[in-house]
Amino acid sequence: MAEHLILAAVDGSENALVAAGAAARFASLLSGHLGLVTVLQVPRSPMGFGSGVFSGGLRDRLLDEARAEAEKNLQGVAERIHDACGLGMPEYFIAVGAPEVEIPKIVAANEGVIMVVVGRQGFGTEGKPRGLPHALGNLGAKLSLSLKVPVLTVPADALEGQICPGIEKLRSEVRDEEA
Repeated sequence: MAEHLILAAVDGSENALVAAGAAARFASLLSGHLGLVTVLQVPRSPMGFGSGVFSGGLRDRLLDEARAEAEKNLQGVAERIHDACGLGMPEYFIAVGAPEVEIPKIVAANEGVIMVVVGRQGFGTEGKPRGLPHALGNLGAKLSLSLKVPVLTVPADALEGQICPGIEKLRSEVRDEEA
């Protein structure tokens, strides 16, 4: 049987970091592995101006830039989780499309996934969004309707005992950076 994989949706928000910390805690308790996923959303046409203005080349360049930024962000989160939680280096997945469509595809392609963890609020609902816009705000509800594995929705103020040790320090660092 494949090693248990706990998949955490990450969008760069503080809540996503806390959710990844909760996922890391479960991975540790279950002697499993942590996976991080982000889903890029690149519009087909900018702000409703029509596809004539938004050429395929421009879309491809935007997607390439978004993918490079996502890889850098996921690598950073993976390293922070690895250092703070004492787990093996998390693997990560990058998809393009709607999170509620792409995450189930990743789960279906990876039979070891036993749980998906999301933040209760992502950039779609967090007070000060920055970086790539990924709407994880109501993702948990959507995923719970389509997945055959449990979906855990984690609040931003999850207690330290519910997340891996060290994430509270990282959460404080994120808050200091935003101030």
